[in-house]
Amino acid sequence: MRAFAFASVLLFLPQAHAQFVYPKPADNQSVPGTYQEDPFIVTYRRKFFAVFRGDFKTFETAYAEIKGMLEKNPNDARALVWLGNGQTVKAGLLRVQGKQAEAEALLETSRMTLDSAVKLRPKDPNIYMMRAATLYIQGQYWPADKLPRRVWETLRDDCNTFIKFIGPTRMPKVSTHVRGEAYGELGIAYKNLGDTKKAIETFKKLIQLNPDTDYAKRAKDEILKLQAED
Repeated sequence: MRAFAFASVLLFLPQAHAQFVYPKPADNQSVPGTYQEDPFIVTYRRKFFAVFRGDFKTFETAYAEIKGMLEKNPNDARALVWLGNGQTVKAGLLRVQGKQAEAEALLETSRMTLDSAVKLRPKDPNIYMMRAATLYIQGQYWPADKLPRRVWETLRDDCNTFIKFIGPTRMPKVSTHVRGEAYGELGIAYKNLGDTKKAIETFKKLIQLNPDTDYAKRAKDEILKLQAED
């Protein structure tokens, strides 16, 4: 019952798919030889993010699998980053149950777990971008101004590191989803850091890279909101 209640809350929150835009199958296609996400990360993203569609059972099964992997190898960075993601989801469940103090403590533990994963493989974009995605999720289900500033600073830095890693030549060739999430989440980070100018510039870059897509539509909406607030 509690799991159902949590999943129901997630379903009806804005952007409940836990990504800047929920991708269509075509959004995941890259030019061969440019950049390919780690299949492990992709597989567990599908399993973990099922919770945002109300499928709590799939999430719990995947979470148990990840914990089993870490019992065998505590230094498995790929499993560790997903543990951090799962801890964020479970912190959300505690919040729904009214256990605010426990939720806040687990949310902080989640951030420590994510940092540990990145420390193990600091140059692996699959790891630091899953940290970024998880921090983005935290900002969806907690008021942005209630989260530590370092959440948005880390999200900003992870996205910028990834954009630099891909480079301007490869960026137009990677999947719509990859570039949309990198620039979309970067724009959100700047927005929540109070840097309206950079946020708008970032969303405009997203529109340039992903014209006539749902990513561009969301970016245009974000620009309009920022301009209205300015």
